[in-house]
Amino acid sequence: MRKAYVLVEVLIVVVTLPFVLVVLDAVFRDIVRDIPRASRVVQENKTLVSMLNQLRSDIDQAVELPESFAEWTSDGESLLIKLEDNIVCYQLGENEVIRYTFTNDKDIDSANMRVWSLPTAEISWRLWRENDNGYAVEVKSYIKLKLREKYQKKMANSHVFFTGVL
Repeated sequence: MRKAYVLVEVLIVVVTLPFVLVVLDAVFRDIVRDIPRASRVVQENKTLVSMLNQLRSDIDQAVELPESFAEWTSDGESLLIKLEDNIVCYQLGENEVIRYTFTNDKDIDSANMRVWSLPTAEISWRLWRENDNGYAVEVKSYIKLKLREKYQKKMANSHVFFTGVL
């Protein structure tokens, strides 16, 4: 019956332990880095979904989707929506989406302005028209995530919102 380790057993543990620690270090480093990154992606997607819900609500109540209003035009950067009592404009800004409401004298109603901060989201929209009348908006969005010097699309979505007046 022996009460101690043989020198060979101790050397095996001493030699293999650093290799095991290097492998575990890489795993834990990835976990510690990936959890906050995934949390940021989920939070930004939550903000993006909130913006899309507001856009859908406005398009559901739309009387028409005009091509222009005052100096504003519906294009890849701006989207005009005429409601019963006012006009709403969605503007793609630098890392944000801004929702403007216009007053009757074509000024921006700053009290009803809403801003969604979307630093890594990519959003594009296209107006569907028939006989010069807009009847739907196609919205494509995703979160652009940089992983190991490459960009990946996360939480990609495509929506088509039809106006309530067809």
